[in-house]
Amino acid sequence: NPVAGAPSTLVADLGLGQKLAPPRKPADVLGSVLPDIARATGLDPGTPVHCGIHDSNASLLPHLMREHAPFSVVSTGTWVVVMAVGASPVTLDPARDTLVNVNAFGDPVPSARFMGGREFDILTGGRIAEPTNEDVTSVLVSKSMLLPAVVPGTGPFAHQKARWQGAEPPLGSGQRQVAIGFYLALMTATCLRLVGHQGPVFVEGPFAQDDRYLQMLSVVMDAPVAASSSATGTSQGAALLAGAELPQSAFVTRKPTDLPYAAEMISYARAWEEHTASI
Repeated sequence: NPVAGAPSTLVADLGLGQKLAPPRKPADVLGSVLPDIARATGLDPGTPVHCGIHDSNASLLPHLMREHAPFSVVSTGTWVVVMAVGASPVTLDPARDTLVNVNAFGDPVPSARFMGGREFDILTGGRIAEPTNEDVTSVLVSKSMLLPAVVPGTGPFAHQKARWQGAEPPLGSGQRQVAIGFYLALMTATCLRLVGHQGPVFVEGPFAQDDRYLQMLSVVMDAPVAASSSATGTSQGAALLAGAELPQSAFVTRKPTDLPYAAEMISYARAWEEHTASI
């Protein structure tokens, strides 16, 4: 029970209350590396071993120490994990793959997820193109769009099967790259709304390098989107647990008013939302 900071009733129902170890903080030192590990790795035998932290929560930690709520962090990789800090009160729906993370300070964080990185790999087939402005215009005008879900059983549309609305752009084309970026952004926006997002959005990981993804996300959420220029968010968060200094922010912010094609992107997003509302 993340809100109460205690185990769920299942633990008592199964008579396991006395069998659980007491909770520890992620920064707690459990001891030193075992002698066999020290010999095998060459580590100093006195190297401390900390409790540690989940990777998405590690990405969140620097923002908790630097930013004022409300805001959301989007940790991207094989999974896209959306975490809303200072969110509006919402009722989370487990059928839509929403959940509650517990951050490094023990506080509950409404979260949602989908397998965005896995979907990207499936959709590109390893053939990645660099889109042109003409590719962006073509996709927006034709409203060629992908509907969820590419990886079934996960995400906000877990029980749906992916299909293309309009013509499917060929593999390796710039148009396909644009449509994929838009799809992933609209899936992320859906997750943000499900967890009551407010304020700016911080994007960590590989998707922070995808301009189409960032542009669509900023427009559809009508919020500043700050993209990390570093790939070290997770390791920075882990290092903070061991007493490292808080690094300077390495984010570039995009605002909806700064973006080209904003009106066309809004029209595209509305069409996507109308199609997904009926599935």
